[in-house]
Amino acid sequence: MKTSIKIIVLVMFLLGSGPTLFAQRGSNSNSNHNSNHNNNHNCSSSSTTKSISLEDSSKNESVTISVTDEVKCLNIGVSSNISSGALTMEIYNPEGDKQGNFSVESELNSSSSNTGKSSETVCGQLNKTFKEPMKGDWVIKLKPKKVTGKVQIHSHQASSN
Repeated sequence: MKTSIKIIVLVMFLLGSGPTLFAQRGSNSNSNHNSNHNNNHNCSSSSTTKSISLEDSSKNESVTISVTDEVKCLNIGVSSNISSGALTMEIYNPEGDKQGNFSVESELNSSSSNTGKSSETVCGQLNKTFKEPMKGDWVIKLKPKKVTGKVQIHSHQASSN
């Protein structure tokens, strides 16, 4: 019985003071590292989201993302939800070279019959990250064929100042 009480007291001591000891040790070494690190580098980032609605559209659309010399990382995400038609999305760098693409297509035609109505929504997404991206205007091209739906284009740029 006395042994189990000693073990319980030891466990309570370790639980009560152990995290404090580890936290103190960790905070001392981290504070020195963080103070040196913060003096050498500053970072900033910006994000934008553009939404485009298409209604039985076959008109090509383009969205431009401007990138400056300071940008160290560029992330572009294109997502779509379409209920009819076919949509191709393409990403081009400032020199006009294709950097990524994907297509989505609604396979079920909306139809009404004596038994009811059928419909579907097709979702697609493309995410690309570019380290040390080329300066200039990046272009996202949308090529719809009788598309009804929505497209969102997300861009995130990180730079060090």
